[in-house]
Amino acid sequence: MSQSPIGKKITPENTDRYRQGWKALNRLLHEDRSFSGFERNCAYLNIKGNRFSNISSASGFDFLDDSRALAYVDWDFDGDLDLWMTGRTAPRVRFLRNNSDRKHNWLAIKLVGNGTTTNRDAIGAKVSIYLENQNIPLIRRLNAGDSFLSQSSQWLHFGLGQEELIEKIIIDWPGDDPEEHSNAGINQFYIATQGVGGLKEWKTKSSNNELPPSKPSNIAPDSTARIVLSSRLSLPPIYINSNGIEEELDREDLKGPLLLNLWTSWCAPCVAELTEWTKSESTIREKGLRILALNVEENAESGIKKIRRKTNFPFEIKSGTTKTVRNLDFFQRSQLDRWLPMPVPSSFLIDKFGRVAVIYMGPVAIDQLMKDVELLETEPNIWRDFSVPFDGKWIGSHPSSDPLKVNSQFVDHNEIDEGLKYLERHVSIVEKVPNEDPIDLADIYLVVGVMLKEKQKLNKAIEIFKKARKKNPDDFRIHYELGNVLLIKNELEASISSLNTAKKINPNDEQLKRMLGNAHYKFANSLLLKNDINRAISSYKNALSSNPNQLSAANRLAITLATTNDTKYQKPKEALAVAARLCQITKNQNPDFLDTLSIAYAANNNYQSAKQASLKAIELWKKNNNEKRINAALNRIKGFESQISKKQQK
Repeated sequence: MSQSPIGKKITPENTDRYRQGWKALNRLLHEDRSFSGFERNCAYLNIKGNRFSNISSASGFDFLDDSRALAYVDWDFDGDLDLWMTGRTAPRVRFLRNNSDRKHNWLAIKLVGNGTTTNRDAIGAKVSIYLENQNIPLIRRLNAGDSFLSQSSQWLHFGLGQEELIEKIIIDWPGDDPEEHSNAGINQFYIATQGVGGLKEWKTKSSNNELPPSKPSNIAPDSTARIVLSSRLSLPPIYINSNGIEEELDREDLKGPLLLNLWTSWCAPCVAELTEWTKSESTIREKGLRILALNVEENAESGIKKIRRKTNFPFEIKSGTTKTVRNLDFFQRSQLDRWLPMPVPSSFLIDKFGRVAVIYMGPVAIDQLMKDVELLETEPNIWRDFSVPFDGKWIGSHPSSDPLKVNSQFVDHNEIDEGLKYLERHVSIVEKVPNEDPIDLADIYLVVGVMLKEKQKLNKAIEIFKKARKKNPDDFRIHYELGNVLLIKNELEASISSLNTAKKINPNDEQLKRMLGNAHYKFANSLLLKNDINRAISSYKNALSSNPNQLSAANRLAITLATTNDTKYQKPKEALAVAARLCQITKNQNPDFLDTLSIAYAANNNYQSAKQASLKAIELWKKNNNEKRINAALNRIKGFESQISKKQQK
């Protein structure tokens, strides 16, 4: 695992490494692999508190199971602790009984809180046992959730070794005074109830909790895994090798009923399957099924010639590329919880819209294939019933297709362009499918639009976002992203309109406020260039209303109010107030704002203050060697001094 990015050194680089670490871990879990690649269970023995000894093999703990949870309990009430383990792989549950021949003394206590000062389960309580010849007590604390995905017994078990005398037991109850008990004997179970006084001996009715060892029977695996998709998904892009050139197959050529098959000439099940289909040609064609067999071995043309000589295969056969195998592998992984490598043969049954209906991992029998073809045209509700291996009723909404899971596989493997192409393909197909959920489609549009934006395909992104908006006009994200792209393209009025709609849906989004403020600011600047003073002033104020921290908008507003030639919109006092506030916020350390303050003072005929503000600005510009701004300020100061002189003469 990678190091957590939370801390003082948060950078895009280590944050990305952190995310990649989680992605790698996720892949390991889905692929039924351990963190190290070969990780058996481990057990360590505490050697008198000084060191640990690895007893994994001697104890029998080092199973090949991918174990997760561990809980301990005195299952047979014989004074020693037994273990329960669960695993991600078979057997899912193991019971490890402690049958040690060495007899040592012990004590077990169960705590019951009073339910007022202490919770009934006494979680957090501490028990200290003082033995006759021990200066340091044995201590156990009652915890909730003491192991990963598990909770052990609430009995507190103490191993006493050869000691036979317990001097006292002290129970520290959370939220109350401790209690001391001196009536405990060895090799006993006791109930300690808070506030009752004394320990109550507890006797089990039976210690015969025998669990005979199980002998799990291995079920012979089926040669073919048949996965019926409850909600169909479009086929990913398919590529063939045509005279040494990689070409993408047209979407129209991949509409069904079609069986897309991957095979190699060295694969005996592949050859047997192709032979069976050859013999059943008339049956297959009667059902209207097309077969496209893609040879995916390195020397595909040679393999194709071999199979034609051997079987006289009557259906379409082509050379598939590595990219095709990769895309189909990503597709099947997205539909399964276990990410296993795609075998050959593998086949994909495709409906009339170009969507995958069934995946076959391994050879598929002709009878099963024909049954599935007949079911392709059934109603979605009926089809979903065939997607589960057992009878029952659907509770809640039926599962919907999720192309974003497929896209995530592409993105996770840094195949961004191919993931985008897949989503665009899916959208174009789904638009032609009746009764599709428009909101689900809007979500897909949204992701496609974001990916297009990241690829700088802005016009196309705008088109897609508008489609998403039409499907789900109440989605904040759609209006926000559309406004963002329009802002990037400098289509400012349209951007403001979209962002204002987003604001109505979620008025408290801080990122939206900043973006809307920026859009108003840019729009105001464009209006100022057109000498549309009134609307420019209004837009600067809108920018500040959206984002009070938009200081550039405040600065431009102050300058406009102070310097405009249109007397209708000249507001020197307001300009001075805005400029003074800017300098206050920046603690007189921004020379540009000080320069604006000097202009505002001059508009109010306070030339002495205007001069002082300009001089402060010049001192700050000198640090940056900004000669251009310094010279402009010096010329302005001359004008201020001239006005000061005229006042003095009067």
